[in-house]
Amino acid sequence: MTNDQAVTRAIEADQVLKNEAYKAAIQSLKDEIVEQWKTCPVRDKEGQLLLLQLAKLADKFDAILKGYIESGKLAQSRIEFDELRDESRVNRFIRKVA
Repeated sequence: MTNDQAVTRAIEADQVLKNEAYKAAIQSLKDEIVEQWKTCPVRDKEGQLLLLQLAKLADKFDAILKGYIESGKLAQSRIEFDELRDESRVNRFIRKVA
């Protein structure tokens, strides 16, 4: 993935995380998982395990989106660094020619 693609993906991930519908949906999902876990019988080990896995999956999904944002920030820094480096090379060339 190129730096530009990483920045684009970061912007899209940020838009998802800031979207009110997404926030409400993911919170509703997490609340529902916790509520089902609370009402799950103690003897239902498989059900408890499944609910734990669902809770971890919901958290992992948010973490992946946040990771995209962090990767995009790094990619943006690389883009800016490359631009400065290229600009510096051009300026050195101009000084040599002049």
